[in-house]
Amino acid sequence: MYDEKCLASVGGNIRFLRMARQLSQQELARRIDVSQTHLSNLEHNHAQISLKLLLRIANVFECLLETLLDSKAAALWVEANCAGEAEQAEGEKSKSDRRTAAAETDEQEQYSLEEVHLLLKLLQLGKG
Repeated sequence: MYDEKCLASVGGNIRFLRMARQLSQQELARRIDVSQTHLSNLEHNHAQISLKLLLRIANVFECLLETLLDSKAAALWVEANCAGEAEQAEGEKSKSDRRTAAAETDEQEQYSLEEVHLLLKLLQLGKG
């Protein structure tokens, strides 16, 4: 049995799922064929959502309608379907950070032969 009160959480659940899937409002709006403004209004419960749009959103997220209607179901769905994505995204960021740091280190450690000779001369002058 459904309670009409669940309709008040639909917008928040859509936003929650969208953010868990790391989709922008613009991208989700494009996929369900509405404007970004309309999607924002749906997420903030400023517009009524049609069954047609609920079906489109459920299809994009590959979830049951129940997931959009019930906050607990949405949380369980995110836990089951998006935990790997968040870890993968964090892993990719970490790899990228390591590559950037390695590239910066490589750039700092590469000197021309002329620069090495100049440094050696400066060091010899400092000793004398």
